[in-house]
Amino acid sequence: MSEKTTEARGSNITKRVVNSTNEWDTLEEVIVGRGVPSELPAVEFTFKLFFHDNIYNTTFGDGTNGYITRRHIDEHNEDVENFAALLQSHNIIVKRPKLPKKIYKIKTQHWESVVHPALNVRDQTMIVDDTIIETPPSCRWRYFENDYMKHLFLDYFKQGAKWIQAPKPLMLDESFDLDYVEKMSRARHHYEALKKQSYMACGHEIMFDAANCMRLDEHILVNVSNKNQELGAKWLQDVLPNKKILTAPLADSHIDSSILFLRPGVAIVAKPQVKDKLPAFFDDWDLIYIPMRNRSDKDYAKQDIKLASPQIELNIFSINPNTILCHPEYQAILQTALSKYKIDVIPSEIRHCEIFSGAHHCITLDVRRKA
Repeated sequence: MSEKTTEARGSNITKRVVNSTNEWDTLEEVIVGRGVPSELPAVEFTFKLFFHDNIYNTTFGDGTNGYITRRHIDEHNEDVENFAALLQSHNIIVKRPKLPKKIYKIKTQHWESVVHPALNVRDQTMIVDDTIIETPPSCRWRYFENDYMKHLFLDYFKQGAKWIQAPKPLMLDESFDLDYVEKMSRARHHYEALKKQSYMACGHEIMFDAANCMRLDEHILVNVSNKNQELGAKWLQDVLPNKKILTAPLADSHIDSSILFLRPGVAIVAKPQVKDKLPAFFDDWDLIYIPMRNRSDKDYAKQDIKLASPQIELNIFSINPNTILCHPEYQAILQTALSKYKIDVIPSEIRHCEIFSGAHHCITLDVRRKA
């Protein structure tokens, strides 16, 4: 792929400051998230499953307060900073979001929540070619999360990048497609209690995360498991007419713990059945199944506080077609599995990726890649 150019507003022709079309080209600039500030009371940041937050007003998991301790925060922040430094050591420009200085409580006409820091920066923003796309939140506590990256987006815009945002949803109780919850006995009574009709209700709304999507140059694979995500895929196709949107029901929401693309024709899958759910476009791809490791000897594996599934440990991040960063526990198995493709594997520890719902791919937003 040749290097593209664009005319920055008020300046001469330069290379694109924002330019990323896939998950594997050589990384030149990236945004790395920042976690919960250690000086703020962790007890205020209660984490709940995507569609359960505020709707159910229940804690995440049975028998736990769902709180994140200071130790979790300090260790996680240390790992994220080390990860950012590792990227810089590979001559990659690393930009960072701003950090909240206090606990901000928010309230709309319909609900209340608390603003969360911009940690998993891929979740609500995707780069497609030279365009920054902010996706509509699927969690109320993430409604203003991208504000901590607005200074970066505005600077990229001033340098010539395009910048668009999906319609912001009302996020009423009725906005969420929760049909799958009816099958969960623990949550059924909550779901039944929510079957009321608000005056402002307009049916299921466009609500999907950028992390539902994986870019493959002219194609984008989108996880679609409910009506909200189905509307999101339709919106994406409308605003990206030059791309082909492919859909598959791979997970509840985010796709990057189910399948990760390493280069054209090669991907990692976390479960063998992922292959059966993909569209025909992937029939001739090498889909490499990496089984989960035995984590019974790890203390954090026994914790009740989890926002992501154990598969988050396979959340690798490519810095070029021949190099990926991964959880240290998977370095050996990945190196063996990928040796035939001449892909090197570099370990980078993120100890509490389940608690903070994100690992290497989640906490990065690749701003510019060079083919």
